[in-house]
Amino acid sequence: MSEKFTYNFQMAGYPFDKYDEMGTVDYKKFVQEFRSFPWMTQLGKSNGGSEATISVKNSINGTDYWVSIMGSPSEYTYIVGIIFPKEVKTLFGFGKSKTIRWLEMFIALDGSTVESTFEIFFEGNIDKLKQELSELQKFGEMEAQN
Repeated sequence: MSEKFTYNFQMAGYPFDKYDEMGTVDYKKFVQEFRSFPWMTQLGKSNGGSEATISVKNSINGTDYWVSIMGSPSEYTYIVGIIFPKEVKTLFGFGKSKTIRWLEMFIALDGSTVESTFEIFFEGNIDKLKQELSELQKFGEMEAQN
């Protein structure tokens, strides 16, 4: 089942379109990568580029789920983001429908929240994941850039 999931790293300071592709992943491997990722050494090093991020893509349902970090080593938080297909109406809501990739971001205060939401993502239950995320503080939302 892991063949439908691939992941990548984006180190702090990378241009927003640069990623290190890492191959296939399952939940167990994700947890190992998340726990061993150099989060603390990446904090504060974005220099106008990206923040450190681990992204996982589900090729079956077209969703991506990622975790990033922001702050300083003494005070930081994780940000999780889900990218999913969303139907929108063009022409101020009166035109034809089209599908876009929509990004919603939330604040995850600790690693256990990150891990539990990724477990749901790896189960493929996007509705349940969205429900869990709705209980977190929203950080922002917009049309995804990639």
